[in-house]
Amino acid sequence: GRVGMLIAFAVVMAVIWYGRKWWNTEAASYSHNVYKPLQMSAVTHGDLLTLTLREPGWLEGRNLDALPRTRTIDDLVPDHGHLMHLYALREPGLDIVYHLHPALQHAGVFELKLPSVPAGNYKLYADIVHESGFPETLVTSLNLPGQPGRALSGDDAMATAPAWSQSPPISTMFVLPDGYKMEWVPPSGTVRAKQAIPFQFRLVNARGEAPSDMSLYMGMLGHAAFVKTDGSAFAHIHPTGTVSMAAFNKAQAQSGGQEDGMAGMDMSSRSGLPNHVSFPYGLPSPGRYRAFVQMKHGNVVETGVFDIEAR
Repeated sequence: GRVGMLIAFAVVMAVIWYGRKWWNTEAASYSHNVYKPLQMSAVTHGDLLTLTLREPGWLEGRNLDALPRTRTIDDLVPDHGHLMHLYALREPGLDIVYHLHPALQHAGVFELKLPSVPAGNYKLYADIVHESGFPETLVTSLNLPGQPGRALSGDDAMATAPAWSQSPPISTMFVLPDGYKMEWVPPSGTVRAKQAIPFQFRLVNARGEAPSDMSLYMGMLGHAAFVKTDGSAFAHIHPTGTVSMAAFNKAQAQSGGQEDGMAGMDMSSRSGLPNHVSFPYGLPSPGRYRAFVQMKHGNVVETGVFDIEAR
């Protein structure tokens, strides 16, 4: 009986050992196929910000020639005229936001001359789009000491607001530095997580009237970023949703639709463009959010900051 027990024990242990070895081999092989976002690091030298992209090993060891659409770091295409859209948010208050556009130096390396950024720890969200239309948001953090920099120009924009913890759970009006106002028109009833909601905003001048010189901001009526205050969610939204314009235009071309996403707009200002915009989005989980909304009139890019609580 003891001999039989020893033999059975040896057999069971051998089965467990080989089973564990098989499981680990299969898991390691499978993990190479699981999507891993590109990684990004950020360093500064004076007022020069350098962002470096790195492939973390997605599809590592596979026959990449057999996968023509495999992601690389040198297959990026412009989205709204830029290869990268960078949101810099000061934590933990989310009281300062910058929307900037670093320039590509060579494959996987972007650089940007910083504007005058107040000191603090910033969470960086960088949006890029691959030639297939597949978008990615790369995330890292950077502590900035605060120093003079260049003036904002072109499509770059920024805003300051009280920290979210010092603001009411829901704010629907934001007064801009030039006296203009941006308003959020909240939906009727409670804002609930995991429900598609048309987030509607409008821009008015100091007299409460629609500006007569409304302009497109990077080809759209507006851009928005929704950020959960605990840092667990970030989304860069357009009036067409979260889809990249490269993917949107491909889909529109295949369906025979317009490629500019501007069909059906209510042209209500003298410039021919409306002073309101709607972003379709569903907040992913209950909690506090901040929305940073950008609209343009003339050559001025306005950034409104709004607090949202999802039940």
